[in-house]
Amino acid sequence: MSSHPELPADAEGPVTTTVTRRVKPGHEAAYEAFLANISGAAAAFPGYLGEQVFRPAGGQGGEYRIVYRFDSAAHLQAWLDSAERAAWLQQAEPHVAGPMRTQVLTGLEGWFTLPTQPGTPPPPPYKMAILTWVTIFPLITLVVVVSAPLLGGLPLVVRLGVTTLATVALMIWVVMPRVTRLLHRWLYPDPGRRR
Repeated sequence: MSSHPELPADAEGPVTTTVTRRVKPGHEAAYEAFLANISGAAAAFPGYLGEQVFRPAGGQGGEYRIVYRFDSAAHLQAWLDSAERAAWLQQAEPHVAGPMRTQVLTGLEGWFTLPTQPGTPPPPPYKMAILTWVTIFPLITLVVVVSAPLLGGLPLVVRLGVTTLATVALMIWVVMPRVTRLLHRWLYPDPGRRR
C-alpha cells in the first residue's frame, strides 16, 4: 500500500496533508520521539509551513493525527518522495499498528482540521464560508485599525501587503485552530445526536 496521499493535479497555493497512525500500547514515547525527528526533517524541506499534532485522548495506544502544511503541491510532493521521509516512516513501523491513512486538502478545508476520526469529511462549504467570514471580518478590521498609526504613511499596496500577511498568519496559526475547536459540534455534528 502506498504511503503517499494523492495530490490533485490542479492544486495551487498552500497544501495540507493529514497523516493518521494508530500507535501500539506502550509505544507512545518511541512514537513521540519519531514525531520530533520526522518533524525536524520536514521542516528542512522547501515550502514547509508548519504542522499540528492531534494526540489520542488518554489511555495507552490510540490514533495520532498529524497535519502538515506546505506552500505548494510541488514542495509537498518533494517531501513525500524524499528518501528522508521514507527512512523515518520505516523507523516508525515497529511502533504502529495498521496502515497509515493520508488525505490532502488544498482549499479552505485545510483550516478545518479538528476531527480526530480518520476519513471524516470537511464541513459543508456553506459552514466553512460562514465561519471564515465571521472570523476574518473582525480580525482584518482589528489588524487594519491597530496597524493604521504605524503604516499610515506607506503606500496603499504596502499597507495592504502587511495587513493581509498579518491577517493570514493569525488565521492559520492562532484564530482558526481555536475557533474550529470551539465550534466543533456545529462543524462536525454527531449523527446520533440529531435524533
